[in-house]
Amino acid sequence: MSNTTENVLTKTYRGKFGDQMVFRNRDGMSIMAKLPKKNMKPVAESQLAVRRRFKMACRWAKQALLDPDNLAEYAALASGMKTPYIMAVTNYLRPPEVREIIASGYTGEAGNKINVVASDDFKVTGVTVKIIDASGMLIEEGPCQENLLADCWVYTTTVAIASLAGIVITAQAKDIPCHTASLSITL
Repeated sequence: MSNTTENVLTKTYRGKFGDQMVFRNRDGMSIMAKLPKKNMKPVAESQLAVRRRFKMACRWAKQALLDPDNLAEYAALASGMKTPYIMAVTNYLRPPEVREIIASGYTGEAGNKINVVASDDFKVTGVTVKIIDASGMLIEEGPCQENLLADCWVYTTTVAIASLAGIVITAQAKDIPCHTASLSITL
């Protein structure tokens, strides 16, 4: 693959040139590359699943970029060869991650704080926490507030409980494409 920024001849070329090469333009640069080869082998089911997921990512990115706010946010991250469209596709393909639930300050009283460390390659839009007792009954659940200084999400408990034995705390994070990830700990 060769790149050029100053060649007057190839600066505006696009598309296939015979059966020899293909020209592309990105970020003011003309790129000349070999033609892609078509694979004639039968496609595995796992590869078909990857293709379907990528197709959904492309559809989502096109729709997401119609919103001026999304376009502005993705454009702010785009640089070099990465366009806002590529940033949106990448965001769709990478779900958020809940890294840690910090419940060291949780004693079972109302008003205790539970911290959740969640991340995404672009932006976590919300985190919710569920607290379930040992028998599987829901004690409480609700949204967390983002704490930018501590780089985490904070849930403030509203229900007092007598015993923490067997309590399960589950945190679920959501990103812009509405993908979710969760993590649970048992006290």
